[in-house]
Amino acid sequence: MARDYGYEISRVMKEFPGSSKCGSRRISHADTLASVPSEVLTYEIRGRVAWIKWDDGRANTFTNAVFERFFGLFDQAEHDDGVGAVVIAGREGFFSAGIDLKWLQACTHEDRGEIGPNMARLAHRVFIFPKPVIAAVAGHCIAGGAILLLACDRAVGANGEYKVGVNEVSLGIPFGGFALELARAHLTPAGMNQGPLHGETFGPQRARELGYLDEVVPVDDLESRVTEIADRAAEFSHFAYFTTKQIMRGEVAEQIHTQAESGELVPLFQMLAELQKQSGATSA
Repeated sequence: MARDYGYEISRVMKEFPGSSKCGSRRISHADTLASVPSEVLTYEIRGRVAWIKWDDGRANTFTNAVFERFFGLFDQAEHDDGVGAVVIAGREGFFSAGIDLKWLQACTHEDRGEIGPNMARLAHRVFIFPKPVIAAVAGHCIAGGAILLLACDRAVGANGEYKVGVNEVSLGIPFGGFALELARAHLTPAGMNQGPLHGETFGPQRARELGYLDEVVPVDDLESRVTEIADRAAEFSHFAYFTTKQIMRGEVAEQIHTQAESGELVPLFQMLAELQKQSGATSA
């Protein structure tokens, strides 16, 4: 059956300009932004582009406090009419190695249950964000880091000796749900088989061929190329971009939102600490 795009545009007009449906969290932004030092996730306005730079000095891993800081920064970017696009940039060596499983093992049972829903909420926030989101990758982008990458609209990688991919299966962790939907939205059939199913990771050129990255440039050109893309995207009609994204991604975004809030991810991630003990992994 043909899709009724007139109806979809009418529906989007009712929602415009907000997209933060998947924004309910247990902890308020005001209470949690200080939980992560500002230098770990910085926010800088360059022209009409908000640059979120992530550098924890290690592997840029997720904890609940990191998720909360991301939520707050994306809220800030959405509500600033002067911001037309967002860039997420990792540090040289690491975009993100995913969830910090050492932290996960040490934290409370309740906090373990929040990590999965928070991962889905951040993926949803980025995937359906009403403004363009571009990833700048200059280092390892593994597991949860690759899920964040797949939620972005565009991804530019630097040439280098690093790996990109979702390796959960190789760690003994099932890969499915919202993360699988994001993978389907970007990866080629070969990428789906080699990545989600076989847990392989890839150098930047192969990652581009499989759909993780849109292009690969010399490391010295990464920032200028991302700036070029983001500056152009920031001038798009906000309504046209948001409407088109909703038409393209609305159904998948709704699935991600539903899973994030359903509670089904809570026990899965409460089990990860035990899986980590068995596999010896430190991030996922």
